Amino acid sequence: MRRLSRATVRGRREDGFTLVELMVGTVLAMIVLGAGVTIFTAGIQSQPRVNAQAADIQQARTAMERMVRELRQGSSVPTATGSMVGVVTFVDGTTCGTTTPQCRVTYTCTAGNCTRVVARPDGSSPGPAVRVVSGISNSSSVFTYTPATATSGATVGVTLAFPSETGGNAITLSDAATLRNVTG
Repeated sequence: MRRLSRATVRGRREDGFTLVELMVGTVLAMIVLGAGVTIFTAGIQSQPRVNAQAADIQQARTAMERMVRELRQGSSVPTATGSMVGVVTFVDGTTCGTTTPQCRVTYTCTAGNCTRVVARPDGSSPGPAVRVVSGISNSSSVFTYTPATATSGATVGVTLAFPSETGGNAITLSDAATLRNVTG
């Protein structure tokens, strides 16, 4: 009987993968790759919706800042409901056709949109309604008004709520201003 040396045995043994091992590895790699592609595709498809919502929120933040600034500079609130507030405030007088720096600015929110109208201080000669916010879900409860008391000035609150497309994570912007220029 002939004895084979270890070097000969080692040389005859073939290292590598069997066909079954290669097939199982390929299937597992395809599953992992498919899951990755699915997640990536879902992210790409949701991006336009996320961008649109971000643009709406930025528009609302800008409108909210403008509303609060005009309310803070106001001298009186002739009309106030949950969906509308009118304030006599300091703006460019030429926008309402007067020589005084004060005009009546009225914000009205209906059907998911808020508009801004500038008129003379007495409310006459209103200009065109300009949309300042769209996509809100609380059109009937945007504004709150607390009249002036002996210890505090008149306060107007503004709340803009935006619905979530998935039913959760709704976004609400809220701020308030006390009128600084109340005349006696």
